[in-house]
Amino acid sequence: MKSNLGILIYTGSVYITVRAQKDTYMTHNYEMLFERTIQSLLGEKASHIAGQAHSDKSRKDWYKKALKKVVKNIQEIDSSTKHKELLAHYSEGALKALSAQPYNESVFTLYLLRLISALLGYMGTRPYRIATPAYFQEPSQYYTEVIACDGDTLQDYYDEKDTLTIKADIINQLKQTGLNDFKISLVLNISEYQVKKIRQKL
Repeated sequence: MKSNLGILIYTGSVYITVRAQKDTYMTHNYEMLFERTIQSLLGEKASHIAGQAHSDKSRKDWYKKALKKVVKNIQEIDSSTKHKELLAHYSEGALKALSAQPYNESVFTLYLLRLISALLGYMGTRPYRIATPAYFQEPSQYYTEVIACDGDTLQDYYDEKDTLTIKADIINQLKQTGLNDFKISLVLNISEYQVKKIRQKL
């Protein structure tokens, strides 16, 4: 089936489909790559869409839905004014490319590559690097990762118990130095009530 060059986004990496003989897409896992890539952003809404991978219209529709979620997250990035302007510019360019008539998938691909470049902090064609990406995990994200990787669903409970044990040991050591509960609370940056509650478990 004739089509322009296709592209799929998956957590910052770019997968570009390759044409086979007679101007058809290579089909080696392509359909499932399409479905799972869109699922990585939209979840169960994109279940059972593998068969739509070879339809220009369907691909475009799913790209638009996925990209809108990407753009929403990009708008929450804390960065410099100039960097935010770059991210907004290429995000808008990619969305406009999806709405263009006629739709040119290659143009969409290029806007996505520029967006990825901007997400990595690059600006211009030399290129200058004006920002450095940084990642961190909140506790809920850490335990989500544990479960997603087939870890123990009670890992947060075990860790909390370990943390309380460690805090209790520290409180005991500080108590032995002569500090009262109030001063221990200042050292550990917790309330005096929490100190007393943890001490009761010693």
